[in-house]
Amino acid sequence: MYADVVFPFKLSPLTYKVPEDAPDNLKGRIVKAPLMGKGHYGLIVSARNESLLEKKKNIKMIQEIHHHFASESTLSFMKWLSDYYLSPMGIALKSIFFEEAVNICVKHDVSCIESQRGTKKVANFQHSYKSFLYHAPSISHEYYLLDEVLNRTYPDIHGAVILVPEVSQIENLHDMLKNIFGERLCVIHSKLTKNKRLETIKQIITGQSDIILGTRSAILVPISNISFIAVTSEHSTSYKGEEGLRYNARDAAVMRGFIEKSHVFLSSVCPSVESIYNVKTGKYSPTAPSHIAPQKVENRPKIKIIDSRLKGQKTMTISRDVIKQARDIASKGGRFLFIINTRGYSLIRCEDCGHIAQCNKCNIPLVFYKNRNIVKCHYCGFEQTVHESCEECKGFNIKPFGAGIEKIKEEIEDVLKIKTITLGKDYMPWVIDKDIDAASFAIGTSYTAKKLRDEKFDAIALFNTDWLFTRPDFRAYERTFQEITMLTNILKPDGSLYLQTWYPKKRILRFIKNYDFKTFYEYELLQRKILDYPPFSRIILFNIFMKKDAERSLHDIDEIINNIDKQGLEILGPVDIASPLKSYKYCLQIFMKSKGRKILHSQAERLLIELKKIKGAKINADVDPLKI
Repeated sequence: MYADVVFPFKLSPLTYKVPEDAPDNLKGRIVKAPLMGKGHYGLIVSARNESLLEKKKNIKMIQEIHHHFASESTLSFMKWLSDYYLSPMGIALKSIFFEEAVNICVKHDVSCIESQRGTKKVANFQHSYKSFLYHAPSISHEYYLLDEVLNRTYPDIHGAVILVPEVSQIENLHDMLKNIFGERLCVIHSKLTKNKRLETIKQIITGQSDIILGTRSAILVPISNISFIAVTSEHSTSYKGEEGLRYNARDAAVMRGFIEKSHVFLSSVCPSVESIYNVKTGKYSPTAPSHIAPQKVENRPKIKIIDSRLKGQKTMTISRDVIKQARDIASKGGRFLFIINTRGYSLIRCEDCGHIAQCNKCNIPLVFYKNRNIVKCHYCGFEQTVHESCEECKGFNIKPFGAGIEKIKEEIEDVLKIKTITLGKDYMPWVIDKDIDAASFAIGTSYTAKKLRDEKFDAIALFNTDWLFTRPDFRAYERTFQEITMLTNILKPDGSLYLQTWYPKKRILRFIKNYDFKTFYEYELLQRKILDYPPFSRIILFNIFMKKDAERSLHDIDEIINNIDKQGLEILGPVDIASPLKSYKYCLQIFMKSKGRKILHSQAERLLIELKKIKGAKINADVDPLKI
């Protein structure tokens, strides 16, 4: 007998001989087998009698056979992760906490619950797959409906995973879930220590905990017979991995629900366009609390568009209207949050020739930090003191250009004569936890604003609104709507959100101001259908990283692409982009798009095989990328 074994490395399954005294039910068991001159632990994904292999020499023998770790559904899910995200099955195995399981099940001889459950199903609840989408008027409504569903069905729930996009949001749901499930609840996320992580996985695989609350990786926990999966803020980009196994936890949750024949509950204050489309096509079912009326626009924070083109606006970054409201709120002891998605003080520009100081390696603008008199690249980390003369024309008329957090802070404190607090890891990383409640006026980026939980401000001003919807990405309008809608959740119901823009008549701003989700989704779906973008097509990006000059490999890459069957497929590139990896100086990107998933994946697999033959290159494949 022979068995295919997967190891938690960047490898596909390898075939081994099975000892004659091995048990019959081998599939899903942890084994130890020789690999690269050492014994390593792996997982049997298939076993068979195959006479053709008997003629082959040097097929090694499995050394040890241990407990079951993976059920049929877990193996199916792992295979899907590997196939869909174009990643070796070994990486998928590593991602589902296999190494922690080996530590527990083998080294400490603990029996995995997988081997005890069999195929038991829970009556009345876990009988069929179905996905629901709740378009919530606020995050609190998301949690309210989730609480209602779980309280009504918890006696029938045997195994559940509840996902949140940020670690800071776990606290919002923990007490609610603890009240319902008690000690059955456990929490898993990237901030856990190694020992705590091991302890949590032990609780899961031994059956002590079958209700898992966590961030992205929680959808991969080794738990079988899942009857309920919830994905809160399902639109969040935090669910998409940027390294390793580049899976989208929302999509993985839907597929795991399908495999496990369980219910999947998706919710968001501004659902993704793909999820709205899935409702329209019947893949998801819309849902909402029947006894709660939809929240009216007049009951939400007011969104006001501030025209930066008005006379007198050019002398300061902050508009007169925002300053006026800030003075009023300050006099009443209220709270105001200023948001600008640029760190530092500003950029540096030569007023004579218009040249903006850039990083020579990454070709992106350097950020000016006034207090330290340096410019810094936030891509590669390069920094230097500010040059006295222009690198292009050698002129001396060098001045700050644009605005960042430090300039906004300077203007506010100068005009309002008050102290502000700055949020962000570049400044005071502890303030969000300690001092935010005591701060009347705070400044930060949209990212730091996402970290805020229950803070309620009287007003928020967003300064670089234009940057959000002018990004070179077909999802720019969608991301703008989502990010601004999320900001309203940290405003008081009678609060105001000021959007400062040079383009006040932009269609997207009208949608946002009126909370007009229906018209926005109709418009966005129509535009994407015309341009053949997701959800009407699928995209895969390939990044080819090189340490030496990429020009030498361009000919080889072009030849590889020319040999790909392009029927039903669009391929763009390769194009040179700034390398996000410090150890690789160059990066080439290839864009693949197709309406047919099977066509796209089959040709992408072929392309990946050929690209991996390029000497010295590191290849990353990103399926359904959220950043282009």
